[in-house]
Amino acid sequence: MKHIKELELNRIKALEEEYHKQGYEVFLEPAPDQLPDFLKSFQPDMIVLKDEEKKVIEVKTRITLSKNPQTREIARLINEQEGWGFEIVVVKIDEDTYRFEGMESCDEEDILYRIEDAKKLIDSGHSEAAFLYVWSASEAALRLLVKKEALDVKSFMPSHIIKALTIEGVISRDHYKLLMSAMKITDTVVHGYKSDDFKSDIIQKIIDFTEEIIKQYDEVLSA
Repeated sequence: MKHIKELELNRIKALEEEYHKQGYEVFLEPAPDQLPDFLKSFQPDMIVLKDEEKKVIEVKTRITLSKNPQTREIARLINEQEGWGFEIVVVKIDEDTYRFEGMESCDEEDILYRIEDAKKLIDSGHSEAAFLYVWSASEAALRLLVKKEALDVKSFMPSHIIKALTIEGVISRDHYKLLMSAMKITDTVVHGYKSDDFKSDIIQKIIDFTEEIIKQYDEVLSA
């Protein structure tokens, strides 16, 4: 959940700046002596004060909001208090950002094993299965490339990674087109549809690209 917490903290800091500009007094994670008596046993994200306006603000993602009973209790208590307002700011988040939270990505050895398995599937005539194996290896290799280049990507969704690497000049426009085409085919195949764009040579192109990434990554580690 680390990445989700960072998103929430970034939004809190942005809100702090916005309210300061509007002339509010802002308290982030207020201490007990900064809280009204009815909230002293809670830790809201933010309190803002201006003239007669007093407001408690909670910043959550959809995930943390559903798991946080404190927010509901704070809302209930504030509704009973005259002169106090309550606001929930929900931070939007891609499902992919938290779907694999806490999971370990394949390392270079795992990636090469998957490529070898894919080659065996090709030899046995299972080209679509081979393609999915190759694509999973390619996704993991792209994450290694992001790590190697120390890029700050907003999401580890493949499309975001591919675009970021292209913008930074790490991969070529030709590779960008290849990977985006492969990603489209993957989305089609994994949902049980036939892809008119699927050609057997794309598997070898993705294999070549992925093996080159691993080669570059190993060279950096051994340098």
